[in-house]
Amino acid sequence: MTAWPAAPGGEQTDAGLYGTWCSWHQGAARSRPVQVIERGLGAGGTLYACLPCRIKHKLEAIPTAAAWAALLDHLGGTADTPPCVSCNRFERCREGSILWEDWRRQRKADRS
Repeated sequence: MTAWPAAPGGEQTDAGLYGTWCSWHQGAARSRPVQVIERGLGAGGTLYACLPCRIKHKLEAIPTAAAWAALLDHLGGTADTPPCVSCNRFERCREGSILWEDWRRQRKADRS
């Protein structure tokens, strides 16, 4: 079991899930997902870490890594799409602004 029962109403915030289990210090804490287990015979699962454990073990939350990857794909382009010209100059396009804001929000959530 990776998570304790959620708060009344199933509260979830950007800062983490209320009452999740930190897989590193083995205790209940406000945690964020840091690793997905997809190998083996079982159904898999997700490992969560609280802020002190993320700092101590240099772990990055999955939502933050995903937001950064999406932003880099937008700025640098991929094999299918060219780089965003607007974002690579002095201003940002609408999509770039949304991606930057999502990444900033996830970074802020990592610090709380």
